Amino acid sequence: RPLPHTLLWESATAPAGHLEDNMRARLSITATLLLMAALLSGCGKTNQVSSPVSGTDGSMDQAAVAGAIASSPQVVEDGEFESTEMGAINEGQPGATAAINPLYYWRVIRHVDRRFEFAFADTDSTGRPTTAIVTIHKLLSGSFNILTGQPGTDGTPIDSSVSVVRKPLYDHWVRRVLLKRIMNPATARDAWRVVATSGVKVTSRNAQTRIESLRVQTADLDTTITDPLRFIFLRNILKVDPEAEVTLTVTTLRNDDVVVLQLRNHRRFRFHNNGDNTYTGVWRAPMLAGLRHFGVNALSNGTLFDDEAPYDSQAWLLPYLVRPNEIADTLP
Repeated sequence: RPLPHTLLWESATAPAGHLEDNMRARLSITATLLLMAALLSGCGKTNQVSSPVSGTDGSMDQAAVAGAIASSPQVVEDGEFESTEMGAINEGQPGATAAINPLYYWRVIRHVDRRFEFAFADTDSTGRPTTAIVTIHKLLSGSFNILTGQPGTDGTPIDSSVSVVRKPLYDHWVRRVLLKRIMNPATARDAWRVVATSGVKVTSRNAQTRIESLRVQTADLDTTITDPLRFIFLRNILKVDPEAEVTLTVTTLRNDDVVVLQLRNHRRFRFHNNGDNTYTGVWRAPMLAGLRHFGVNALSNGTLFDDEAPYDSQAWLLPYLVRPNEIADTLP
């Protein structure tokens, strides 16, 4: 049975809004894991890490696992949710019951608390584990911001008068990574390797909004995801052709949510509401091959259309591979 151990690590991000801030946020898990590996292996002040695995061998395995994950940032860093990129609310009108008329929204993440849970299992004849599961948690705090406009007095949709509504944001970001301790025949030494990763699930505090499923369709792919935290072995990561048309269908619990697509270096765009708790969006894969992430974010109607309603959100972020690149069965 896996024995879990929790490592607590805290760091804060500066107020977002610049490219350098976004880069620091994206690299923070990798940097934290590298420093953690150094501390656990005896390089530094070990009292900065709480609840390490007991025993020298356990600490060394934990350090090696942290180092292996840090060496594979492409499977742990989504680079999406902490972005300050703006999303446009551009489908239809807000309706007679809407308290505000939102034009754009964006997030500002001011603080990030990180926590890493290590669970080891499948000991060999020497008593050392051969399987490790690392669960990465981030608690994000900041603000969800909405640029609103007032109805025009001259018959136009928007007056020149605009304002910003800021709602407190507290999100829980979580991802799981599976590693195996593998013998390298060339060196006759073993090493920890990443063999699978989950997607990312981000849920706001006291959220009522839920994503039930995500269907992904291309010319040669049709798959439905119901659990973003289920392990995806590296060889089975979603694969698409360059510039392929990808259709996403999101199912939520309600028929009036706002569902948007999240892609790096692209503004968020809103899915079409089909009126039956499903929402559809189409996008094109990038030209350049490589491993990336895409995300779908469901927001309650009140999050965007009521200035007094709380921020209520859930997002799923998933890895995908643009061909012809392939990914090895293990990393690094």
